[in-house]
Parts: sequence; structure tokens; C-alpha cells
Amino acid sequence: MKKVFLITCSLFFTFCAIGQKGEGDQKKKEKKDKPVEVGQFQLGMRSTVSLFDHQAYPGLGYGAQFRLRPSKRLNTEWYLDYIKTDISGLGQRETAHIGWSVMFYPFNAEVKKGSITPYIIGGHCFDYAKVTSNSYFVPLSTSPIQNSVKRWSTAVQMGMGANFYISDKVDLSLSGQYMSHIGNELHVDVLNHHGEEVGYDDAGENHLIINEEPSKVLEGHLLLTLSMNIRIADFSK
Repeated sequence: MKKVFLITCSLFFTFCAIGQKGEGDQKKKEKKDKPVEVGQFQLGMRSTVSLFDHQAYPGLGYGAQFRLRPSKRLNTEWYLDYIKTDISGLGQRETAHIGWSVMFYPFNAEVKKGSITPYIIGGHCFDYAKVTSNSYFVPLSTSPIQNSVKRWSTAVQMGMGANFYISDKVDLSLSGQYMSHIGNELHVDVLNHHGEEVGYDDAGENHLIINEEPSKVLEGHLLLTLSMNIRIADFSK
């Protein structure tokens, strides 16, 4: 009887071990088959250069973002930018962007050290802008102009970029997007003391004129953004 009991216990533990091994192999197979990119959450810092197509001065800013990846080929980016522009020493423009973008990886989408993943990016943002002149100016035969003008608008943007993975968790991203505003645009001109328009780099005692104008189709500015992103969580696990 004792021998039968020992043989029965041995067979029982053997079957349990085989079952646990098979279950473990199945989980490993499922984990291997599942794309590792899905569910990744990243935090990042960014620096942005803003180039207007109708005005001759660039803006430089900084901001933050996070990314949440719903699938291997798609990623989402949620960002905040603050950009400041000096206007020939005559005034300044302050811009804030709060928005989101969708990133599509048409080619390589693999997340690993040394990988380069090009993407197409497009999205939407809310835009706050304020333009301030350093001095008041009354042009000849006209009423005094505003010293400061600000407005809220909405905008859409689209462009291309690429990630370069320094490690499996850290990447550098460079993108270029054209942002088109839906709403009024703050337009600036430089006038001399006679009220005549001059170039932005012309010497002399010039003045800044600020006008709020209805935005035209495709009128906006180019955004060049460099960011560093770190993966801090994986919601697929």
C-alpha cells in the first residue's frame, strides 16, 4: 500500500510539473508574439524653432510632452510649447501651443537600441499668441496704435520626423511640421518715424506696428522640434 501511495504521489507531481511547464511556454509564446511597442508610455522634453513664412525672424522655445502608443504602427503625442520671438529689438512675440498629434510609422517601427523609425505626423492644437511693442508710436495722420495685442486660435499641423533610439528606453526625435491657423493672425510691420514701412534689419529709430488680420488659407509657420523621450511604463503588461 505504501508503494502504491508513493507511486501515485510521484505521478501527480510529475503531471503538475508538466502542466506548469506547458502553461509557462504558452505565456512566453504569447508574450513573444505580442508587439513590444504596444502600450508604451513615454515622457519627454522638447525644444522648438518657429519660422514664419511671411516675417523674417525666428522664435525659440521649449516644452514638454508625453507619448502613448496604441499599436505598433501608431503613436500619439500630447505636448505643450512656449515660444518667444524677438522682433528686431522693437518688440516680442510670445506663443503657447497645447495640442496632440498622431504619428504613423510606414516603414520600420521596431523599438530597440540603434533603430531609426521615420514617421508621418499630424494633429491639432490650441494656440495663444501675444505681440508686444517696446514703445508707443503715433504714425503721421493716423490714430495711436495698440502697444500689445493677444488672441486665442486653433490650428492644425502636419509633417514628418524620425526617432533614433539611444537605448531600448530612450530616443531622440526630430520633426518638421507646418502649422496652419484657423482664426485671426497677428501680423507685425516695422515703420520709420515717417510711417513708412522698412526692413526688419534696417538701422534707425523704427517702430513696431501690430495688426490682427483674418488668416488666409495655408498661412502659418514651420515648426522644427527636437525632443528626448524616456519610456517609464508599459500599460500592455
